[in-house]
Amino acid sequence: MPGPLIEANWGDTVVVHLINALQDNGTSFHFHGVRQNYTSQMDGVPSITQCPLAPGQKMTYTWIASQYGTSWYHSHYAIQSSEGVFGPMIIHGPHAAPFDKEAGMIVLQDWNHQTVSSMYDAAQDGKVGGPRVLDNGLINGMNTWGPDGAANQTGKRFTMNFDHGKSYLLRLVNTAIQSTFKFYIDGHKFTVISTDFVPIKPYVTNILNINIGQRYNIIVHADQPIGDYWMRADNQRACAAITQGLDIKGIVHYTGGPMSTPTSSGYNYTTACVDEPYASLVPIVALNAMAANKEIDETVVVALNAQNLYRWYLDGTTFQSQFDDPTLYGILKNGSVPNYSGDLAIEVPELGEWVYIVIESPIPLPHPIHLHGHDFFVLGQGRGTYNAATSPASNLVNPPRRDVALLPAAGYLVLAFVTDNPGVWLMHCHIGWHTSMGFALQIIENLPNIRSTIGDTCMVTNVCDAWNNYAGLDSTTGIGNENSTTNGTTSNSNAGTNGRQIMFDSGV
Repeated sequence: MPGPLIEANWGDTVVVHLINALQDNGTSFHFHGVRQNYTSQMDGVPSITQCPLAPGQKMTYTWIASQYGTSWYHSHYAIQSSEGVFGPMIIHGPHAAPFDKEAGMIVLQDWNHQTVSSMYDAAQDGKVGGPRVLDNGLINGMNTWGPDGAANQTGKRFTMNFDHGKSYLLRLVNTAIQSTFKFYIDGHKFTVISTDFVPIKPYVTNILNINIGQRYNIIVHADQPIGDYWMRADNQRACAAITQGLDIKGIVHYTGGPMSTPTSSGYNYTTACVDEPYASLVPIVALNAMAANKEIDETVVVALNAQNLYRWYLDGTTFQSQFDDPTLYGILKNGSVPNYSGDLAIEVPELGEWVYIVIESPIPLPHPIHLHGHDFFVLGQGRGTYNAATSPASNLVNPPRRDVALLPAAGYLVLAFVTDNPGVWLMHCHIGWHTSMGFALQIIENLPNIRSTIGDTCMVTNVCDAWNNYAGLDSTTGIGNENSTTNGTTSNSNAGTNGRQIMFDSGV
């Protein structure tokens, strides 16, 4: 980890061939933050835009790089990405400030010696479950375990070399399952020039707050005395716990220095789960938001279901979907949206309308919210209850734009987008456990015209036919011989050889 880099230029056609060589697992690729303009079938979300790709099957994703910057691709099958099915992605384009050298990707993640799939059962268990404590974090797949200098320390640090006086472009992405990081290099400042896929007016800071799914391009100035410095990605325990959360470190060596273990000291800061200040995130290409044509209001809570499992609820509904009957597949088959997502399958039929999404949570836990198919405008974000009279979404003049923003603990988030991309688009919390426990909804945008945007409907059908055959289901109905549906919880089909799972509370 991470997987191989996908690299392209702004405007390129990107073609990715995915072969599922797993023996007993589905998979998919989602290209995080890519708008998939009029190519919803390439968004790679099992149960939403496709069935999972069955073992032994192949699928080709083709899309236009209409944005540029830094991102990542990952499986969207259950929580498979956090087992390592992900990699970095660079779309080259203009930069908001000059630099001397491109230093490459800095991929941040949390990590555990026990698999996250095995931890999921404990996380959702209403008797003994709840938030998980992970073991460690990684920088570009690397870190140590155990104290420095200990004879039994394992692993190694990521290292990077600087030439004194030069400036370096670093591309950061947070791929964690639950963790927020404060990223910095001891003694150094840097200039932030983009957030997600949006170039911004440069600003200077010494610590960068980066939440799950977010990306930043920064320029680091190698202007400190020649020596060795810690590169740190400090986990913010107020969001989620990591045992070795303050020892997620790499090393920056200056050319001509001792090339040894650093003795530099970290910055002092207040531990917090926050985004970068939104007043600092000013898009270079100025776009204004407009008044809402439609408002979607969701209040987030967590509760136990009838099976004593934790589930996240949006306005009283926990998101459900089925791998064998994704929304796009249903639209192509009969022009209708499958009904198992209930109120969380939200139709926005008209193009050219402004949609506001207001999410509130009384729970003192933050959530990184990601919307597929769009960059959104961040109109409001704060603690407490949202009230249009006292905390209006009034930031309509060139507000920040991105595709992941933080819903603050016990707070609210107000997002806006214009309907200009027919398709089926997932919006979800990017904490892996939460998505699989139902913290998601889907927006069905311009339903009457979705089918006309799908150039190769056979691909969608063929992937589902292969999956249903693998899972022991009837490819025309998606129903197994027995026990293929339950009361809205995890469902196992006994018709297949291994009783394979076909339905999650979220399944995405």
